[in-house]
Amino acid sequence: MATMKTVVMRDNKVQVEKAPMPEPGSGQVLVRSRACGICGSDLHITRKAQEILAFYQQLGLVEGTTESLEISLGHEFSAEIVAFGPGTERSLPIGQRVTSIPFLPAEGGEVGVGTTPGVYGAYSEYFLLNEAWLLPVPEDLPDEAVAITEPMAIGLHSVNQGQPERDEVALVAGCGPIGLACISALHLRGVNNIIASDPQPDNRELASRYGATRTIDPREQDEMLLAAELAGGRRVVIFECVGIPTVIPDFILRAPEKSCIVFTGLHTGEVAFSPAHALVKQLNIKYAYYYEPQEFAACLQGLAGGDIPWRELVTGKVGIDGVPGAFEEMMKHNSHIKVIIEPWREGALESI
Repeated sequence: MATMKTVVMRDNKVQVEKAPMPEPGSGQVLVRSRACGICGSDLHITRKAQEILAFYQQLGLVEGTTESLEISLGHEFSAEIVAFGPGTERSLPIGQRVTSIPFLPAEGGEVGVGTTPGVYGAYSEYFLLNEAWLLPVPEDLPDEAVAITEPMAIGLHSVNQGQPERDEVALVAGCGPIGLACISALHLRGVNNIIASDPQPDNRELASRYGATRTIDPREQDEMLLAAELAGGRRVVIFECVGIPTVIPDFILRAPEKSCIVFTGLHTGEVAFSPAHALVKQLNIKYAYYYEPQEFAACLQGLAGGDIPWRELVTGKVGIDGVPGAFEEMMKHNSHIKVIIEPWREGALESI
């Protein structure tokens, strides 16, 4: 039986293991992973494995008797076609570079590639995709740029959820990859007032380059008050990209009247807040989860067309054997924005 290397998160630890090479089923394609981004949700899954396990058990994604969580990670990727399963149209050739929304059809719905137990992710040398959802990669677009498509699509979907008008004020809280994706989408939408809030000076500087018209350190200035002042009675649309559960009640408490809050950060822990604050202020509260296929495709084209300055996001690269060490570093305070795994090679994390 042919084997491959895969990166597995088990019991709050990330490790490289040998695994059987997957075989494509009906409508599936076997692909070779060329590049995969380390996502903040991958780090969250590793830090909060037991919390995620309880959440997955509630969703029925794992058996109720399972005591540990095991996931083959990786859902932001560029890949190339290796083989086709039965029932495929084979409209793209072997060797074609592709990307896709990270899902596979399953009984009763879909399962996430790189986020669902039992499904190989793109941290692996090889994994499976659904042929019908494949997108050919433009010839001149580098693999690391293709891997940025997925987080950019999350930002675009968040902005589409909030639907800010040009003359309204957008406040983006947290300027990591998803926050920057939101800022980019807001800028391309033509929103005139985009406030970027982040305690890190480097993140604020990058937010300006992505299209923020004002940046603010929330430790020194009230970002909600500034947004309300700039809005002058118009609506404020707030995009939460922090991923810290305590911001949920805090934002609801401090948001200006009739604001829209789009929660985009991953929150699996329980938080308490009084709905009365949202009720009295008539807040519109939304949650953005993943994206629509057309939003994913639009971001790939935006990257290919030069509309998104992706190079500033990529701060490191690592081979498959260096992934555990890269996770250890990224669990600490660090300056990385997006680290790209290249599962086809070996090598420790290197800054670029």
